[in-house]
Amino acid sequence: MTAPTYYLEMILPSGATSFALLPPEASVIGRSEQRAAIVVPDARVSRIHLRVFRSLDYGVTVTDMFTANGTQLDGRDIPAGTPITWLVDQTITVGGTRLILRYGPFEPT
Repeated sequence: MTAPTYYLEMILPSGATSFALLPPEASVIGRSEQRAAIVVPDARVSRIHLRVFRSLDYGVTVTDMFTANGTQLDGRDIPAGTPITWLVDQTITVGGTRLILRYGPFEPT
């Protein structure tokens, strides 16, 4: 059995679902394959959309990187440039894609 860790459940506008391991410490989520650690193939997602930071002191925080289409946490707009705590099972919406923070054994599919 694998050790529990943070990972993302990604639900695309088409309804397709995929999973991605959330890297330790800081990472970027966006549309750019060259600049994002987790790539979201959605035209309404910015090349660099979110900065995600994991720490022992603050848990998981997410920051909108001043994007054109913004970011929502559980249906509420989050202010650009302000780190917001992202709790397990909460949903971040970027473009038409939903990202759900999960914690547990991660089995890549």
